[in-house]
Order: sequence, then structure tokens, then C-alpha cells
Amino acid sequence: MSITNENRDWKHEFEIAPGVVFLNHATFGPVPRKGRLAVEDLLRRQGRLESDPDVDDESYALLAAAKNDFAGLIGQRPERVAFVPNASFALNALLWGLDLRAGERVLVAENEFPAIVYAVRNLALRLGLQVERLPCPDGHVAMETLKQALRQGAAALPISWVQYFNGYRYDAESLAQLCHTHRCLLILDASQGAGAIPMGMAEAGVDAVACGAQKWLLGQTGAGFFSIAENPIRPIRPLYAGWLGYDWGYRFGDLQRWDRPLYDDGRRWEVGSYPYYSLRLAAAGVALLAECGIAGVYSRTQALIERLVRGLEGTRYPVQQFDDPDHRSAIVAVSGPHCEALREHLSARRIHVALREGNIRVSPHFYNSVDDIDALVEEVRGFDR
Repeated sequence: MSITNENRDWKHEFEIAPGVVFLNHATFGPVPRKGRLAVEDLLRRQGRLESDPDVDDESYALLAAAKNDFAGLIGQRPERVAFVPNASFALNALLWGLDLRAGERVLVAENEFPAIVYAVRNLALRLGLQVERLPCPDGHVAMETLKQALRQGAAALPISWVQYFNGYRYDAESLAQLCHTHRCLLILDASQGAGAIPMGMAEAGVDAVACGAQKWLLGQTGAGFFSIAENPIRPIRPLYAGWLGYDWGYRFGDLQRWDRPLYDDGRRWEVGSYPYYSLRLAAAGVALLAECGIAGVYSRTQALIERLVRGLEGTRYPVQQFDDPDHRSAIVAVSGPHCEALREHLSARRIHVALREGNIRVSPHFYNSVDDIDALVEEVRGFDR
């Protein structure tokens, strides 16, 4: 399957009620039908014990497949991928794993998502780090601003690949090159991009990527992924040690052995038992995206956004779109008066978007149709407040 037929109804992969228009994937995505069925099957088997409820082997196979699919979406090798509960866990693990020292500087955009802000703030308070806020007068950090900050020395730049409220996408390769010129490690939170935009982590030279599965990856909360480059600009070591980070050969009949070797791949970062239900949802989501093809997903969302731009042109609610297509994503902001009331109006009509930083945030995915966009345009044009 690939996204080649514009007239195909992709909603059959989901169970979305008639009349519902869901355009809020930057918050969370709907569960694919296969994911729901996998969870229900596991719940049935473990909720009514008619046979051995041990599903370890099955789950480990799903885990390996999910890592492989995620690696394909971000342009990395599967062995460089780890499964984590969420992006916040990954960000904290990566930052603490840098073994930073008092006085070192960490750069943070002034309009950054709170997951990064609070992880850095806690680290700075504990270790005595310096945190520099990078100004974003145009809704993002300008490369010249970043260059000036890096010239003063910096240990790490954790930054959202795609901005959550306006959809601005940074050029990952340019960020990596600039950071590495100044020996600064680049961490991308890809939660608002992975699964919606093609990414070449290894090719771009990105040191590390963190990502939650509940948005564009079509999983749900309790699952995420992160990846570390084979040769990051500075070492990153696991802060925690979990028993499943050691190689038992996936056989657990003899656990009183303390000589198990630490895995030499992403599994060394996985600290404990896996959330099997969330794992199944995440596996179903990334498998569907891998089957569709990420290039086709991106093409579809861009076509839908262009239709939205044209539909609202000349109204009180223009779409705020970046001029350079290389900085666009599957998120756009719609500005105008009374956006909070507009969002409530749309929700009452079963059109689901988000309110972020005073604007309406629209974030379609590959299965959305032109009819979905047209329904949104009609309601916005008819809104009178």
C-alpha cells in the first residue's frame, strides 16, 4: 500500500464516527483499527485465563518490528533505537546521560515546548548549569542568533524539530552542522514531525532524537522512541540500569546470574518491563505509516494544507504559513479574532482542532480528505462573533 490515489478513502484504517472531522494530530492521533484489535486481543487473553497469559515472545517480536519501522521513518538503523514511555523520559535520559559539569551552557529557545524547558531547568538547578534563552522574534530561532550563542560555547541544544504552535520546521542538517562546528550536541524532539515528515537523522548528522508515539505516529500515551547516533559529538551514557537492558537471551528461567552483558544497542537504555498495551498501539501506528510510505504522507498533508490556505484566503482567519516550503510541516496556525470562541464553535460541530498560543492550530494527517478541509473552511467562513 502507498499513498498514490487521491480519491482513496483512508479512513477505513480507523474507526471515526460519521460526521467527525479530526484535525488535531499534533495533540494525539486516533488509534488504527489494527491497534485496537491487538489491545483487545491481549486484554481478552490476560483478562480471562483460558491459556498461558505469557506473551513475552510475541511482545518482543512486536517491539523489534516497531523499532525497525520507527528507524525507517527517521532515517536511522534499528539497533540505534530504544523504546521509552514518552518523549520527556527520553529527553531527561539524554540530557543526564551527557555527564554535564557545573558552569556548562545549555541553549533553549524562548518559545520552546515545556517538555524541554522543565527537563533543562531541573538539570541546571541540580548541576549548576547555565541556561541561555534564545530569542524567537519570528516564532523560531534564527540561524544567526544560534551562531552567536554557539560562539560563546555550549554543551547541548535540545530543540523541537517542529514547533508545536506554529509548525515551523528547523533544517536538521543545518542545525547539526552549526552545532558540531562548536562542539555542541544536538537533541531533536521529533514528536511533532516524525511520522508526518521524511527525516534523515543519520544523514543529517543529528546526535539524538526523542519522540512520543501518541501524535503523528498514531500510537497512544505510554510509548515513545529515541535514538542516538553511532558517534555523537560527545558521549551519552545511560543514567539508569534496568534488568532488561542486559542480555538474558529473552529467557528468564535462571535470574540469579549477575554476569549478564549489557546490550550494545538501544536496548541498554530500556530500564524495565515494557507496557505491552501501549507497545501494541505504537507498533500498529508505525507499521501503518511504514506501509503507506512517509513521502506520500507528507505530500498528502501538504496538499490538504494548501487547500486550507486557499479556502481561508481573504477572510478574517488567514493561515499563517512560512514562505520557505523547507520550513513547513503538517501543522499550521490560523489567526484572527475570538479564536477561543471559534474553537468551541468548531468542536460543537464535531470538527476537532486545538487552541495554541491564541491561534487555532490545524494538523491533518494522511487519511484526512479534502471534504474534511472543506468542512472546516465552511464553518470558519460562516463564524460570526
